[in-house]
Amino acid sequence: MNFVMKTYVIFGIFLYGILVSGCATYKTSALQRPIWEDTSAILRNIQGEIQNLSLQQIRDILISNNAKLNTFRANVEMTLTTPDAKGPIRCTGLIVYQSPRSFRALGSKFAATLFDMSSDGNRFWLHIPMENTAYTGASNTFHRIEALGINIFPGDMASLFNYRDILEGKKPSLETWPAYWLVHVLDIEKEDINLKGNLLIDRVNAEIFRCELFNPDGSVRLQAIFTDYTTQQECRMPQRIDVRWPSYNTTLSITFSNIAVNGILDPKLFTLTIPNEVQIITLN
Repeated sequence: MNFVMKTYVIFGIFLYGILVSGCATYKTSALQRPIWEDTSAILRNIQGEIQNLSLQQIRDILISNNAKLNTFRANVEMTLTTPDAKGPIRCTGLIVYQSPRSFRALGSKFAATLFDMSSDGNRFWLHIPMENTAYTGASNTFHRIEALGINIFPGDMASLFNYRDILEGKKPSLETWPAYWLVHVLDIEKEDINLKGNLLIDRVNAEIFRCELFNPDGSVRLQAIFTDYTTQQECRMPQRIDVRWPSYNTTLSITFSNIAVNGILDPKLFTLTIPNEVQIITLN
């Protein structure tokens, strides 16, 4: 038998062995679905006994737990992806929050400040030092920031820490699934019923692991995933939040470290000091 024939025979035996063994030595890895489409991986990591609670009990637990959080401060690592950026924008920084709506976020890279943003729930300020520009406008709407190539909804960030604003004054309804509860937050006015948001809550710890907020026309404004909960001063806090604004194909991942809750925060922390030479742009 010549060399070529031997090679074909050896290859054939090898191929036959793989087929018979069901490809035991080689498996094609399954494509992982995005967390926005599939949160089963999160639920698999939550171990414990399943609870059976009523809608009122779930609502009371969420509001009671959230009421314990007065202030929050943490170092962060942030990754922003947006169609107008050439790639993910990564930076480190600081986030501070005070109930109910005061919020400030600073991002920096290589010791240079990329942005500094504050919002009191009504009005926001965003300072971009490298552009020598500051923006201001209403917190509860989308704004286009040309210098960063992004669209922002400043009020959304504070809402990630404040479930009471989502639940209070609304009419929730409940769906019970094997591993989680799905709470539909409804705004009912006379004969009009509007879906304001969805909260997905695991049935072991009664903690929110997914939140969806809707626009008045029924489209999804925001999706958020909460993972890696930790206990700080009797408050349960996620150590990671992934946020998505589907209409703008924009995502923001935030990982927290050095978390401190319910400490005394100087009110000046939530006020930006804008240098006189900075151009201020007011957004409608």
